[in-house]
Amino acid sequence: MSDASKLFLGCAESTLEVPLFTELYGYGPFKGRRNRGTRDPLYCRAICFSDGQRKLLAIGTDAVVTDDTDARILRAQISAELGILPQDILFAGTHTHSGPAMSFGIGWGEMNPEYLAHWRATVRQMARGAIVDLSPVRALAGRAPIRKALGSNRADPEKNETDPEIRFVRFLRPDGRVKLLLHNHGMHGVVFGPAQMLVSADWMGEANRLIRERGLAEMPFFFNGAAGDVNVLWTHKPEQRDENLAWIGASYIDDLTAALDSAQEIAVAPLDGKLETFEFPTVQEDATTLRKNAELLRETWSFAADRYLEMAVLADRGHDFRVLKDLQRLRIGDLAFYAFPGEPFNRLGREIMEKSPYPMAMPVSYANGNGRYFPTPETFDRFPVVNPEKFDYGYYEIWAGGGRYMPRYQRNIAEFIIGKLLAFDS
Repeated sequence: MSDASKLFLGCAESTLEVPLFTELYGYGPFKGRRNRGTRDPLYCRAICFSDGQRKLLAIGTDAVVTDDTDARILRAQISAELGILPQDILFAGTHTHSGPAMSFGIGWGEMNPEYLAHWRATVRQMARGAIVDLSPVRALAGRAPIRKALGSNRADPEKNETDPEIRFVRFLRPDGRVKLLLHNHGMHGVVFGPAQMLVSADWMGEANRLIRERGLAEMPFFFNGAAGDVNVLWTHKPEQRDENLAWIGASYIDDLTAALDSAQEIAVAPLDGKLETFEFPTVQEDATTLRKNAELLRETWSFAADRYLEMAVLADRGHDFRVLKDLQRLRIGDLAFYAFPGEPFNRLGREIMEKSPYPMAMPVSYANGNGRYFPTPETFDRFPVVNPEKFDYGYYEIWAGGGRYMPRYQRNIAEFIIGKLLAFDS
């Protein structure tokens, strides 16, 4: 029988070995970023929550995205091996742009089969390790205000809406030691820029390193929030990005540390997971329209023009362009994780937290798949048509789906996703 008064937590982690010259993912297509070594290691971490009967498992990887197929296959394998319900298993990437390609994207880096096999084996090993490590904990949660701006809104610089806080939960052993510090904040992992040729977990890895270095927890665990339109502040020149990283990491952990003592104990029961596959609302265009889009973009955005032509060829052959993605919500008492299979704009994260019935709701991006960007309705209104003279952030996030042979989303994509996620709570 489960014990509603107790929560058991298990943790496991391992570094990931990236073969030399594996292509790194991010910053745009055809960059040729073949890694030449490791600046700082990538981690795969697993955390398992149990009430003595039901278990919830979250896998966090220092990667730009997660892949739909990998998530579904690994979920089935782990469920069969360890007896965890499939809907209770979540996969998320931290969104570093200095890690290997983990998902299909034309020009964004060829996936390395050797690395992917190593990562998949590590995921299963960490899942087992987290279950073996289960021990009783209690949970204290809080919010740490960001006192000095770390990021900026790239799609709407005028409003410049960014994530104003760090959501965190401290999981304490009976003797008071912090077994796990889970933190959640929405911001891209792009400190180093496209010139980086070394593997790095970016600012999120630096934050996790500092948590351990400062003795704040035995293990850190990071979920990236709604950061589709939020970049880090580049405060240093490209050749000084190590200093830029150190500044962001220290400022972030200083803000987090300042709020730790204000954390309040939260309920840790019941445990519950919901997972469902949905067809996302997209704009389905015929081959003629796709070719017209290519003509409009040829002079200013040849990459997108080529992809639209390829999509037109696929359309001629009856290709199915529907987008089917998994949405998920995990709940541990007052704590809830809402998993977005892509990059929601900051406003979506705020809305899910405001409307959730749980006191500590966290948006988790890059989770269970790569559905690209989920912009706000206002962004769609600013960029309603193909416009070769208006290439900018906001426009890019709507119209660049051809890189994965994906049609653009309909204007209501934010409302659709938030509605489906919140329906898990009804």
